Parts: sequence; structure tokens; C-alpha cells
Amino acid sequence: MVTVKTDVEAPAVKEEIPHDHLFKVTGLSSTNLEKLAQEPSDFEAAIAATGFGRFNIFLMLCSLPAFWSAVSVTSSVSYIFTRAQCDMSLSLLDMGTINAITYGGMISSAMVWGFLSDTLGRRRIMAYGFFCSGLVEIAAAMSQSFIMLLLTRFASGFLFNGPFAVLLSYLAELHRTELRARVILLTSLFYTVANTTLPMLAWAILTKDWQFHIYGDTIVIHSWNLFLFATALVPLLTGVAFLCLPESPKFLMSRGRNDEAMKIFRKIYSMNMDKPAEDYPITQLVEEKTEEQARGVAALRGGVAQLLPLFRPPHAKWLLLICFIHLGCMFGSNTIRLWYPQLAAMIGSETNGSLCSAIAPGPVLVADEACVPIETDILTYLQSAVVGAGSVLTYGVGGALINRCGKKVVVGVSGVISAGLVVLLPLLGHDAMSVAALVTAVLAFTSLFGASMHSVAVDLFPTSLRVMAMATFLMSGRLGTIAGTVIFPALVTYGCWPPFITIAAVLGVCGLTCCMLPNTTLKKLE
Repeated sequence: MVTVKTDVEAPAVKEEIPHDHLFKVTGLSSTNLEKLAQEPSDFEAAIAATGFGRFNIFLMLCSLPAFWSAVSVTSSVSYIFTRAQCDMSLSLLDMGTINAITYGGMISSAMVWGFLSDTLGRRRIMAYGFFCSGLVEIAAAMSQSFIMLLLTRFASGFLFNGPFAVLLSYLAELHRTELRARVILLTSLFYTVANTTLPMLAWAILTKDWQFHIYGDTIVIHSWNLFLFATALVPLLTGVAFLCLPESPKFLMSRGRNDEAMKIFRKIYSMNMDKPAEDYPITQLVEEKTEEQARGVAALRGGVAQLLPLFRPPHAKWLLLICFIHLGCMFGSNTIRLWYPQLAAMIGSETNGSLCSAIAPGPVLVADEACVPIETDILTYLQSAVVGAGSVLTYGVGGALINRCGKKVVVGVSGVISAGLVVLLPLLGHDAMSVAALVTAVLAFTSLFGASMHSVAVDLFPTSLRVMAMATFLMSGRLGTIAGTVIFPALVTYGCWPPFITIAAVLGVCGLTCCMLPNTTLKKLE
């Protein structure tokens, strides 16, 4: 009699996954993965075990409209001045004030948003914050006067600052150590997408002489109103997109909600690895907090005590340093970025088309005479699009070098180079094309400067303080932008060189100050 071994009795054949594939997807070897299943794992090990795949790509796609919104909220008004200056009788100072007021709203809400997100969570702040910002942007698009536009731009900045500060921490908390700096730098490429497409949208709408009357002459909708309305739709889309994403598992672990964090890790693993969630190799998470924090009003009351360490040693000195550097970076970068569309139009209207001849006298609007808008064509907006796209190369090079050379080296070198390029603007800006090329180079290096600083700032603070620190960090950048957009037209009255020498000096000092930063390359999140 022959005994046949049934399938039930046959030894189970364990599916073997190639070691190289495991390491490529998760950054962990098969031996390390087996160890993870036997003992509690910290956040870094847990997020590394989820791998990199469809979830991360979906996260990037949801982040794209958020970064586009960051550019449109702060920059869209700089494109409408060629048309709106006559419709609302705007002076050069009025234009600078409107550019600055959005950042004023961001500054006023920095502490509030940072506090709320560090106590109530990331996802809801992003979803509702972006959506409400979009609603206010629609109100701004209906503006009929300087005061109305000023107030709605302030409100938009107030609402937008928080969710965008949360987004930077959220992205960092959903990627393993080896990918974190590169992902933050990669998402900064989305700025390039926005800076390239926004002027093309402006060209498609602002060059038209559209005018619609509602209720007689009570409300008049011009082409620039329609342009602002089109850009307002993106924050609305962003808010809806973030409703589809999970809460940050790092935040949940820091609040003692490990069961919820484990569900999210398993879901990410299932999407990335195309396997059942039950196959997630980690079964336990370390207790980062012994008991769950209170929610709602109780969380708000208890949050004050948690935020105090941010302003005490050892965090206070790093917060002060990164805020100083970021203030100088945004003073240079955003001043040139926000004023370039107007400068390009002014240069195009000059007979010789040089930078100094266009700005040295300063554009003056005469109230008693009929206002004539500055004529623009596709070339003006195409130059702005090229300037916006100029960051692609530097982001690519920076992404390749940031882990090899060190973050603070990339930050410092890009700051010093951008300072040198700013000095060349009045020296070599003899025509529209040379100005566009130099501005492209300046914004490319200042963008790399700022993006690398974001990566450094994220690594310096623990989870409970990270969003609050990032909100303060971004607030300092807004202060620099306000100072730059107001100081620039004031310095122009003294001639062509003073504004650019000032910007170059600030960027150079901040670039050299980066040598005082700590080395955070491949540093694990606390």
C-alpha cells in the first residue's frame, strides 16, 4: 500500500522575496525585517517597512496642487497689476502693500496654526485649511476696490499659512530617513511647475479685454478678476484631495495612539507592496507616550506647556538661527520673484529695454491724466515662465548632492552663489533676455537655498514641536518677504544699484551663516 502525502501534510513552501528587492523597496534586509516582527519597532523602522510605491506617488500627486496653491496665493496678484493699476488707481506703494499683505496674514496666524496642528493633528488642518483658503480666494477675485482686495488677501494669507506649514512636516513623517530630504527637495519642483504654468494662465486671461457687469455697474468683473478666480480653484481642490489621505502615523505614535498608527502603516504597506495588510512584518510599535493625550479643549489647554521647550535650550538657538537664515533667503528670493512680472513689463515698454533705465526713474501714475495700462504680450509672460522653470536643474543637482555633500553645505553654497548673481543684475541686465536669464539663475539658487533649509529645519525638532517650529520658521520668511517688497520700491528711488546691493548683501551674509548649522544629513526624526 502506497501512502500519499496530502497537501495538508506537505510542508508549507515559504515564498522567498529576493534580498535585493527587499532592500530596494524598504531599505531593510530580510534579516532586519524578521527581527522587526519579534520586538517593538520605532517609527523609523515602521515607516521603512512600508516601502516606497503607489501610496507615496499618490501623496506626491495630492501635494502638487498644494504647492501650486502656495505660489498662486502669494504671486497671483503680482501678475494683475498691469491691468488692475488703472481699474483701482494703484500706485507703486499700493502694489508693494498688496504683495506684502498676504504675508502679513500668514505671520499673524503662524503661532495659532502651529499650536493647533501639534495638538489636534495634521490631516484635518490641511484639508479644512486649504479649502477655506480657496473660499477666501474666491472672495478676493470679486474685489472692486483697493481696500477689499487688501482685506481679502490678508484673510487668504491667514488661512493658508497653517495647512502649508503642516504639509512640510506631514511629507517628512511619511518617508524613511534615506528618502526624506530628497522627497522634500523633489516636492519643491512643484514650485517650478506652478511658476511655469501661472504666467501662462495669466497670458491666457489677462491679455483679453473682458469686462462683465453685474447689477448694472455695481460689480464689474475684469479679466484680472477672472484670473484670480481661476487660481482660487486650486486650493479648493487641494482641500478635497487631502481628505483622501490618512493622519500622520508619527503624530499618532507621539500621542500614544499606536493602534491607529498601526492601521495606517498596514494600509501604506498594502498599497506599496501590493500585498494584504496582514503581511506587514511589524506587529508591535514602541510606546512613545504612555497614555493618550486629551482632545479638543483639553488638548488646547495642555498644549501650551508642550510648546514652551521650543523657546528654551537646546531648541531655542537652532530656531533663532534657522529663522534668521530663512528671513534673509526670502528677503532676496521673494522680492525678486514678486517684482519680476512688473519689471519685465516695464523693461518691455522701454526703448532700450535695460533694467536700470526701466526702474531708476520709477514708474509714476498721474492721477489727473487718463491711466494707460502697461501693454503686455506673450513674450512678457513667456519670460516669466522660463524664469519659473529655471529651478529644475538646481533641484536635480541638489537632490543628488544633498546626502553626499551634506545639507548645510548645499544651503551655504547656494546662498553665496545667489548673492553673486544678484550683483550682476544691474551690471549685465542690458536687455530683457539678459535680465530674464540672470533672474532665472538667481531664483534657481535661492529656491535651492530655501528648499534645503526646509529639509534642515524639519530634522532639528521633535514631533511634538515640529509643526510649531516650522510655522515659526515660515513666519520668519514672510517677515523677510514683507520687508523686501516694501524696501525694494523705496530703494529704487535712490537709483538702480541700491536695491540689488542690499539684496545681495543679505543673501551673502545668510549663506555664510549656514556654517553654524548642525549636520542633520540622514538624521532620524525624533
